[in-house]
Amino acid sequence: MQTNLSSGKTRRLPAATADAADTRRRSLSAMIAHKRRCRDAGTPDSATISSMIDAFLAAGGAITACPPAYVLPVQNGAGRQG
Repeated sequence: MQTNLSSGKTRRLPAATADAADTRRRSLSAMIAHKRRCRDAGTPDSATISSMIDAFLAAGGAITACPPAYVLPVQNGAGRQG
């Protein structure tokens, strides 16, 4: 990969740097495309949400209930004596 310098010259980047830059560019492109698709899709209505839930359950998905965070033990040492 080549990059343009402010002096108008180009320099060749090391392979690892070029690969990292290419990976970041592809990741950013994918994120921007995903954000655009989500924005264009708009907010789903209740019928769409119901059909998505039905498809999830039909595919073997299961609904789990996790306990609220406040029932978990706190391991920060508060309340300990000396």
